[in-house]
Amino acid sequence: MSFEKKDIDQVSINYAKSLIMDTVRNANSGHTGGPLSSLDFTYILFKEFLKFDPENPNWINRDRFVLSVGHESALIYVMLYYIGWLELEDLKSFRQLGSKTPGHPERSLTPGIEATTGPLGQGVGNAVGMAVAENILSEKFSSEVVNHYTYVLHGDGDIQEPVAQGSIACAGHWGLGKLIAFYDSNDAQISGKVSRSDSTDYKKMYESHGWHVQVIDGHNHDEIRKAIRIAQMEIEKPSVIIGETIMAYGTANVEGDHNTHGAPLSHEEIKLTKKKLGLDPEKLFQISNEVLEDFRASYEYTKQEVESWNEILNKKCLDREFKESWDNSINLLIPKSVNWPVYNYGDNIATRKVWGAVIEELASKKMFLVGGSADLEPSNVTGGFASIVKDFSSNNPSGMNLAYGVREFPMGVINNGIAQHGGLFPFGATFFVFADYERPAIRLRALQGLPCISEFTHDSIYVGEDGPTHQPIEHLMSYRNIPNLLVLRPADANEAVIASKIAFEQKNRPSLVLLTRQSVPVIDRNEYAHFSNIEKGGYIISDNDNPDIIIFATGSEVWVALEVKKLLSDKSSVKVVNLCCWELFEEQDDSYKESVLKCESKTLHVSIESGITDGWQKFTGRYGLNIGINSFGESGPGVDVANHFGITPKSIYDKIVKKMNS
Repeated sequence: MSFEKKDIDQVSINYAKSLIMDTVRNANSGHTGGPLSSLDFTYILFKEFLKFDPENPNWINRDRFVLSVGHESALIYVMLYYIGWLELEDLKSFRQLGSKTPGHPERSLTPGIEATTGPLGQGVGNAVGMAVAENILSEKFSSEVVNHYTYVLHGDGDIQEPVAQGSIACAGHWGLGKLIAFYDSNDAQISGKVSRSDSTDYKKMYESHGWHVQVIDGHNHDEIRKAIRIAQMEIEKPSVIIGETIMAYGTANVEGDHNTHGAPLSHEEIKLTKKKLGLDPEKLFQISNEVLEDFRASYEYTKQEVESWNEILNKKCLDREFKESWDNSINLLIPKSVNWPVYNYGDNIATRKVWGAVIEELASKKMFLVGGSADLEPSNVTGGFASIVKDFSSNNPSGMNLAYGVREFPMGVINNGIAQHGGLFPFGATFFVFADYERPAIRLRALQGLPCISEFTHDSIYVGEDGPTHQPIEHLMSYRNIPNLLVLRPADANEAVIASKIAFEQKNRPSLVLLTRQSVPVIDRNEYAHFSNIEKGGYIISDNDNPDIIIFATGSEVWVALEVKKLLSDKSSVKVVNLCCWELFEEQDDSYKESVLKCESKTLHVSIESGITDGWQKFTGRYGLNIGINSFGESGPGVDVANHFGITPKSIYDKIVKKMNS
């Protein structure tokens, strides 16, 4: 079969439609209508504009494409098949266990997938983060080395999510001129027309946030090409192309039908549609070699561009300073010259202040660290960092501090995008109680194994006067339940330094560093075990060979546990275990864990933590004593609130004695 050059694109798109329909139908699960709606734009983008290395999906200077509408996964998989990164067999195993083509795209599982998406709205923020990273790194290393666009495909559902709107506001404020979004506006959602639930004028919304806006026929190839070129030339604003499209476009009988959103088409409808498209209605997973050859014809140009880029990079790397900086960036290395702070016994220091000292030191030593606070800069102690690295903006693209405003969730997804891009280590900061605003981003961060840190301060009832709305109770235990996430709660200033260092050393998982509002004593390490032991997640901070009581504690309650031991010294032998990070402790070998937990069967197991107690039974057993807070907090000075809930040495001493005597 031979096609006229002017027809080849439409023929190629028709084959892609056939593959999308067969892929979803074969799995008997998935989404059909959306991919057919978005296909024209995506095909033109991938074939004519997207810069990538066909031999290496992870080439550093590639254009990024984020499919924020993750349920349209069949669309991106067909495009990756056209490129050659997937095989036809991968399409046939769509949504099957162990395949490269899961129900929603998963980063690092499938070549060419930049972000794990599915929960709507987050992919928009991921793309913003990638554009931020490109901007900063281009300024650091020159546009000869880092110079690419970030594209994102989103839809009606995405744009309704506040996280997308918050991310869009940030992108416009920062003037991300190399961010290009395509809004597939097909006016159809799972439950019906968009107008049932939304009447927002999104063109005006984008314009109000400082975006360059174009409205086009999303199925007209010439309009698509023209719109992309115009968007590429707009260098001062991010661009959005609003494509007016039709759900299930090109089908025989169900164009515009919202019921096609989340379901395979019927066998009969697929046959009729294939016939309409000029394809064999009886043939499954059909493709033309001519289509693939035409699609891949541009590869020679892209290969030349990659070769040229490699020559430029190799030449620049002859300069030792450049190479060192480049390696530190790509590998997310901590500079060897960093002087980690050390604190003295007798000091009383809020551990949040330690975070400030750590990131200021890292910034002064030129670590590729970027991040900021959700409008809590003084409280999160990130102001010093900001003064060193300066705010990122259109006027200062080399700035490394991100002024997020009150946008915890957008902060989380944008930081995920920065980590997905690579070359920068992102962090975000807020109060621990507000972590739940960011939780969906943290969950997807853990799922993707992204090196990213959340600094959460005001980690307990010692928030005090702000009251129960601001006092985290259930948060700590709930975050311990997210797989592949380090939750670090250091006991004092020196442990806070090590906890931060541990978090910055992670390359394949994110971390939470939980820090105090209130001052806590720096523990005497001449009397108690050295703070470096927290690298194992849990350790015996105060030992006893044959303990009657073993006390487990974390964070600011470790000092309380040590004081309780002193009070019990004339009655019982006590061992105190600091379980700063449950996840790291569980990763230790059995012999080490046994050495920490070893005790007699009659030993009373006690936990102390100013939060919900459910979960501590893992260490204390069925008959242990779990001291914490199983209600919401109270408003008052932090010390008074702690007294009220019995999180004091004397109160805990009394409870232990009562338990021992019962």
